[in-house]
Amino acid sequence: MISYNILEDLFRRSIPLKKSYEIRVLGKDKKTASYIKELVYGVVRYKILLDHILEETTDKNINNLSRKVQNLVRMGIYEIFFMKHKDYAVLSTIVDIAKSQMKNQEKFVNWILREFLRKKDKVVIPDDDSIESLSIKYSFPEHFIEYLLEEVGLERTKQLLEFYNSKPPIYAFRIDDLEYREFKNKERLTKREYILDPIYLNIFRSLQLEESINDVLDLCAAPGGKSFLVKSFLPKSKIVAIDKDTERVEVMNRNIKRLKLKNITTFAADIFKLNLDKLFDLVILDVPCTSTGTVRKNPDVKYNYKKKIDGLVEMQKKMIEKADDFVREDGLLLYITCSIFKEENHEVVSNFLKKNKDYKLISQFFTFGDPYSGGYGALLRKRGG
Repeated sequence: MISYNILEDLFRRSIPLKKSYEIRVLGKDKKTASYIKELVYGVVRYKILLDHILEETTDKNINNLSRKVQNLVRMGIYEIFFMKHKDYAVLSTIVDIAKSQMKNQEKFVNWILREFLRKKDKVVIPDDDSIESLSIKYSFPEHFIEYLLEEVGLERTKQLLEFYNSKPPIYAFRIDDLEYREFKNKERLTKREYILDPIYLNIFRSLQLEESINDVLDLCAAPGGKSFLVKSFLPKSKIVAIDKDTERVEVMNRNIKRLKLKNITTFAADIFKLNLDKLFDLVILDVPCTSTGTVRKNPDVKYNYKKKIDGLVEMQKKMIEKADDFVREDGLLLYITCSIFKEENHEVVSNFLKKNKDYKLISQFFTFGDPYSGGYGALLRKRGG
């Protein structure tokens, strides 16, 4: 039932998968939470393929089914086809949920799943290189695949799609030595380790921050990973870390205390209303974005980025302009995203440089991902007058 509610949260209420999962499994034992995660993340990861299987075995168009029926049937097919659970047990559970959640729909749901069971061994998954077939096989929207094909070609696209569908481990870096370790669960972390996607460490290493940096402003900072990386690279730096979300700032404060870090000042504020009485050697701006570089651990982003990207790009352009207010002459501005789309990356920075002739691009880093998440970083210098 919890799994069904999480899918309803995502597909009917547009609540992000990670947020819904964390709320819904609160208080559940590890075994239950793990089972729910495997099921709901699997359904979301392979939604397009699951819909294809349903249509192949029932001759029903998925779009003609109610959203509730869609989610229930996807759960059933995933449990049987991917998780290899016993047919009768899955069927019984799914029909029981249908009885409790949908008036007079349990017989229809039962019929769909029985048709699937009867024909599942005859399901054909397309294996040619057409965009439609790649979309079904790898369960990614066609417009996502079109972009990858245009940027990296067919073979690399298939490699990336395969990678994006693999289950990500938990990565944490140790503050003292900047070494990343792979964990199966959070409980094994020590007091000096912090969970953070290696993409950020790759960005910081590739852009080579100067040792002379002292005063740092981290905008959109919570829950703290970038500030903690700065502390690892530049132990003597003084950091002001700001985020709009009060709760996330509180999480950052707890992380600072756990990691025993000093000279990090935090507070909640809206960047567009922010007034500070000093300028900084380095300003870090990790902007809100489509998060498409994190699709491996957040599979829901591949379905909703298209309708968000234009609005996000406009916000990113405004935010980088605002960040300029806090950079001293000869100071640095570091622009970061976890997106793979050039509209949010190179094009935002290029637009900023055209409007602000006192800035120069020092270096930039970009990856589509593999072995870690995808993302972008650009280091800009503000030239003195």
